[in-house]
Amino acid sequence: MVTSRSTRPSWLSWDNYFVGVGGLVLGLCFGTCAALIAGPEHQIAAIALGVLAAICVLPALLRALGELSVWIRLAILLVGFALLLPAILVSGEVRDWAAERWEQTWK
Repeated sequence: MVTSRSTRPSWLSWDNYFVGVGGLVLGLCFGTCAALIAGPEHQIAAIALGVLAAICVLPALLRALGELSVWIRLAILLVGFALLLPAILVSGEVRDWAAERWEQTWK
């Protein structure tokens, strides 16, 4: 018997936008509470709320870093293509090298 697994992420997965936005809202609330109660008498509670705020913001931060890395890779790819395009048009050796790299990438 073959069981198929869904490729859709769960609504509670760390990379879900709802979880990210909810984490940002909770982090903002906990951070604001920590700032409001911060003082010599409530240091432990303020630190605990600050740590809780950081934990709540973590899924949104990881999602943002993941999205940023994709955009950085795309920018590097486009710059590399723009720099190699004249060489590809002029040199047969570079065309052969690029064709081999392209084929290796998709194998």
